[in-house]
Amino acid sequence: MNHSEYLENAWASIPLFRSVPPAERESLLACLQARKKRYKKGEFLLHAGDTAPYFGLVTGGAVRIVKEDWDGGVILLARITPGELFAEAFAAAGLPLTVSAQAEAGAAVLWLDYRRVLSPCPNRCPSHAALAGNLLRILASKNVFLTGRIEHLSKKTLREKVLSYLAEQSIRQGSRHVFLPFDRQGLADYLAVDRSALSAVLGRLRNEGVLTFRKNEFILR
Repeated sequence: MNHSEYLENAWASIPLFRSVPPAERESLLACLQARKKRYKKGEFLLHAGDTAPYFGLVTGGAVRIVKEDWDGGVILLARITPGELFAEAFAAAGLPLTVSAQAEAGAAVLWLDYRRVLSPCPNRCPSHAALAGNLLRILASKNVFLTGRIEHLSKKTLREKVLSYLAEQSIRQGSRHVFLPFDRQGLADYLAVDRSALSAVLGRLRNEGVLTFRKNEFILR
């Protein structure tokens, strides 16, 4: 599926384009001077240290957000799939990237200029304001997500980290019966812990009657 086919089929479900009628798609993208580009497996889209006003919307494949540690090892921080954005916070802040973006098995990206999104529309495009509002909501949501993660990671023990995260999910979902957006490895990565250590803590919490779980479904007692 190419860029145009993806946008045509998924336009209404992409958070950035919420409330933007499909009939205005082409005129809006033309107004923004959006650029479409494909990348091969392993190809870098952005490098740490780059400064650019552009951010990407993935329209095919996936993009890996990675960071190189002090000894040359590569750490996977996030995987961006179709409909999701990357590098928008750096574009908004005008700061050099501290991470790199790399095509996973191949990726298609729609590049957007942050300055054009937030600048007054010279063509008085009716959907321009809606797009800018959507982008600000996405940035705010990611900020809330990162703030929550910092709170969980600040806990002293793995047990406290797990319970802090599960308590947050319980509040968000309004129930003691919660479904996590991660598998076990994903949860370990989110909490920055070893998977086997996480499994051991979950096992102890279950034995103590604090919770029960099956895959990504948890019930807090």
